[in-house]
Order: sequence, then structure tokens, then C-alpha cells
Amino acid sequence: MTNLKAESRDLNIKGKKLRQMGIIPGCIYGGKLKESLPIQIAAGDVQRFMKTNAKGSALTIELEDKKYNVLLKDIDENYIGDSIIHLGFQSLVADEAVNSVVRVEIINKEKNPNLIQQIVEEIPYSALPSHLVERITIDVDGMEPGKSVRIEDLDLYKDENIKISLDPDTTVLNVVSLSKTAPSVSEEAEDSEEATEE
Repeated sequence: MTNLKAESRDLNIKGKKLRQMGIIPGCIYGGKLKESLPIQIAAGDVQRFMKTNAKGSALTIELEDKKYNVLLKDIDENYIGDSIIHLGFQSLVADEAVNSVVRVEIINKEKNPNLIQQIVEEIPYSALPSHLVERITIDVDGMEPGKSVRIEDLDLYKDENIKISLDPDTTVLNVVSLSKTAPSVSEEAEDSEEATEE
């Protein structure tokens, strides 16, 4: 599990000021905590963490002399979406299920000449902390046009330790022939002639 060092945040200093100082504000909440803990993390540490992690990642936050096992639950970004302004972490309790999301990553797209339409990028689910999953991969190499992958096709769905919130027949991705996604030159010409006649 990844470790991230944090400090207690002084709420008298506004978030904008902290970010100007190269610090990202955040909080730890839930679990057995009586109240949320305001924290702050060096922006550089956050950037390095986010290169290999995302919403739904489990980690340990080192806050002064204590360690908290948490789930990255909320990521607030600016309106452009190019920088993080706040992070929310949910405290984990070993014997309590938690709601999270698993990222869906498609691999070997470059080996498939067809169009891969990804419908679902995150799958909401609940599980005990020991069974949390951050990502799953779907290999589309060799998948033919007309092929669809649904929730019920995933190993994740068959894992009895995980309860998925989506309907089993929810489509995760479709494989579509490129020839069916764009009209041919002759079809475009026919459409143009019909429009002219009208």
C-alpha cells in the first residue's frame, strides 16, 4: 500500500493561499473518526501519487505520529480540470464494507483495427478493505466487430467478495467495424444529389 505524508492543516489559512504555497488541502473522514481531520499535503507528493493512482486507490496517510489506512474518495479539480484543489480520503475499518469505484482500462487497442467504444470507465462497487480493487483491464486484441463486453462477463462480477452496483447486463464496451461508423464516398454522393434535387 502506498504511503503519503501529510500535516495537520490550519483552517485559518485559506485553500487558495495553501495552493499558492505549493500545498494541497484535504481531509480524512468516516470510519471510526469522531470528526474529520483537515490535512495538507505537498503538491509535489500529490503529483507523484496521482501518476500511478486515482479515485478508488487505497493508501496509508502518515499524519504526524499516526498512520491512517484510507481510500481516495474525492478529487476536486479546478474548472479547467488541470490541477487538484482538494482531496478527500475515507478512513477504512477492516470489518466494514466501503463504497468505491474500479477503473476500467482497455489494453491492446492498437492491435485491433476496429473502433472500440468504451461505455463504462468506472464501475461502482462495495467491498471490505481487504478486497478493494483499483483497476481492471480488458484485452481487446482479437475481438471481432459486434462483440460486446458486459458487467456479467467480468471476473470482477464473479468475485463473491465484491458487490457491483451496476446491472449485470450493462455494456462496458462495444467493438464496431470502422466501415460502419463512416458513410462511404458513394453514399455521401447520393445524399448530396438527393439534397440538390429537393
